[in-house]
This record gives sequence, structure tokens and C-alpha cells, in this order.
Amino acid sequence: MDPCFRRDDTMMSKKSPKNRILVVDDDPNMIKLIQFYLLKENYEITSCTKGKEALSILEKENFEAILIDILMPEMDGYTLLKKMVDELKIDTPIVVVTAHGTSDNLMQMIEDGAYDILQKPFTTNRLKLTLRNALLHKKMTEKCKELEAQSSRD
Repeated sequence: MDPCFRRDDTMMSKKSPKNRILVVDDDPNMIKLIQFYLLKENYEITSCTKGKEALSILEKENFEAILIDILMPEMDGYTLLKKMVDELKIDTPIVVVTAHGTSDNLMQMIEDGAYDILQKPFTTNRLKLTLRNALLHKKMTEKCKELEAQSSRD
């Protein structure tokens, strides 16, 4: 199976475009679970199993939110987060998904640019709420930037 694949599980409303989500997790079963949980939501899921692949995708494509696992081979979630924020200058909300990590490590990830932490095991509702809040945060941030640009022109 190709480590990067796109899955479109929703019926699209003509009124609103799909929210594009990148899921980065070395466990294909976790990717399938997230896709299953979001089956009836308005999301287009792109997934990959390696950090380097995620960086390559992010150089070419934009997403409304990103979910990353912490424990992955080759490049862990901590390193991936730093590269997304420091090198690619990603301003998309990044949600860290983990069953591991101390509160100090998780707090450091928030300070380093993660939007939120989603602890495994999580429920469907917790995943949906976290993504909804991340998307709302992104829209509000974009609106603020738009208003600031408009204000500076006036």
C-alpha cells in the first residue's frame, strides 16, 4: 500500500467546501480509525506514515488542520512539529495525537507551536470537537490578518 494516500469519505455539500486535514501517523490502523470517525463530516483526509513525507506534502499543499502522532520511526512528532513551524512556517493548527508523553513534554509542544493535544484513546466527539475548534481558530486568525491588512491600507 502506498504510504501516502487520499481518502474522500464524505458527501460534499454544494454550499461549503471540504476542510482538508493532513493526518501523519505511522500506524495505518490509527489513520483508518480517524477516517472512520470523520466519515460523515465535511473533511477531505490526506494521510501519510512518515514525517519526511508530511513535509514534502506540506511544501506543495495547504490544509486547514494537521494531526500528528508523536512516536514515529525516522522522524518523531516533536521533530516534525519543529520543522513544520520553524522551517516551513506553517500557520495551520497542528494537533498532536499521543498516548505517551509527560505533561512537561506536551506543554513544550504547545509552546513550540502545537495548537492542541489529543490524548489516546480518544472518543469520536473529542476528535470532532478538537478539529472544530482548530478550524474555528484558523478562520478567526485568517479574518484578523485580513482586517489588519485592510486597516493598514486605510
